[in-house]
Amino acid sequence: MFAIDTITPTPGKMEARKEVRMHRQDEARIKAAAAATGLQEADFIRQAAILRAQEVEQRMSMSILPTEAFAAFKSATQGAGTVVPGLAVAAKKSAGVLKDA
Repeated sequence: MFAIDTITPTPGKMEARKEVRMHRQDEARIKAAAAATGLQEADFIRQAAILRAQEVEQRMSMSILPTEAFAAFKSATQGAGTVVPGLAVAAKKSAGVLKDA
């Protein structure tokens, strides 16, 4: 058996179905990999898709800046602020309209 990343299964009944079209060569690779890991093909495909989704979610939640850009950002956010009169008025008018999730 090969070591693979494990997925914590989502509890409850699986109700959603997906159909996947693929080349026969890809199907053979997946079948062989599933067998090598001791998983059914459907479980192997589902786990691979979930792992990829987690990778994408992690990347979407991170911001990566080059060192120079981060230093400029940090310096800009740590300095004293500038009052923008029109913005202050707009903020007062919109009080209570927007709410944090």
